[in-house]
Amino acid sequence: MTVKILCLHQGSELYGSDRSFLSAVEALARHVTTHSIVPSPGDLVPLLEKSGSTVSYYPFGVLRKKSFRRPLRYLWEMLSAVKHYYLSYKIHDIVYINTTVMFSALISASLYRGTKKTFFCHVREIPGSKSIFIFKALLRLSGAKLIFNSHATKNAFNLKGDVIYNGVEEISSPPMAAQTTRKTKILLIGRINTWKGQAFFLDSLSSLAPEHLSSLDVRIVGSAFEGYEYLEAELYQRIKGSELNGIVSLIPFSADPTEHYLWADYVVVPSIKPEPFGRVAIEAFSMGLPVIAAGHGGLVEIVCQDKNGFVFEPNSSTALSQVLKNLPPPSSSNYQALSVDALSTYRAKFSLTQYAENIAKTVLGRTNKD
Repeated sequence: MTVKILCLHQGSELYGSDRSFLSAVEALARHVTTHSIVPSPGDLVPLLEKSGSTVSYYPFGVLRKKSFRRPLRYLWEMLSAVKHYYLSYKIHDIVYINTTVMFSALISASLYRGTKKTFFCHVREIPGSKSIFIFKALLRLSGAKLIFNSHATKNAFNLKGDVIYNGVEEISSPPMAAQTTRKTKILLIGRINTWKGQAFFLDSLSSLAPEHLSSLDVRIVGSAFEGYEYLEAELYQRIKGSELNGIVSLIPFSADPTEHYLWADYVVVPSIKPEPFGRVAIEAFSMGLPVIAAGHGGLVEIVCQDKNGFVFEPNSSTALSQVLKNLPPPSSSNYQALSVDALSTYRAKFSLTQYAENIAKTVLGRTNKD
């Protein structure tokens, strides 16, 4: 009998969680028949189809803060989504739910408790201290087996489950030593929102003395969710007409971030709330780029101080500024040692092959060698 697995995801772009979902579907599609449901057409869809998964669209049932502005309509959409997913589950043997924001999908899973169907929820978030109790109750209610993307995420929920680190494809060998005269290039890449730390990073840069700031070249790459474009406008206005103008470039989201990693010497992840994992950090490592990371969440399971990057006290502009002021130049032997260790860490713990192997083993009880 052919095993059929349904894979559910909340996005259709190619940000970190989208790419991790794609990698999971690719791993599963090597063994079984997969069907993916995403909210709408987007850059993710042709890659899912290339993996062998069929794709359909359903836009409701995802937890979004902006939807609470119309509570009655949102409630109706969520209830409709419960019905939609309940019916979708009937023709599948296994359901893989990516992230806890698939709220209606998890409620629908609870309606199948006591049946032979198997549900997995890949937990990739660390909610706030108030809302985490709701998510914990929902996960328990769903009866789903849990996969966590880091020990930090698992510890935050304090629920049983497997920890599987994300994996990415290796893009490049460590960059060659640069000319001593050029500026140090720092990349901040990811969704623009209130907690990823873009505004905090600008605060830290602004506190640098002119001689230190002038030695840097900075790119902030990313876009905001629909309805939150004002966050991009605020960053732009903050840069324009300030000492950061000419130092910091604000670049829209790119489906293929490779060119930005190739450009960079360092990657910074300054999140003001704990990162559940920190995919950007391992993408940087896969190219031999040292990472400057806020010291909380899953990032501390990836970045080691003075080994493959630098860890600073979270939410401390002073601490981050101190790191930025003392970065080893890309031409130095210290930088080359950081670069080599970054790539070694990636190959030892965060390769795409390891991720695919672990997903297939956990969800299907088999390896990609079977």
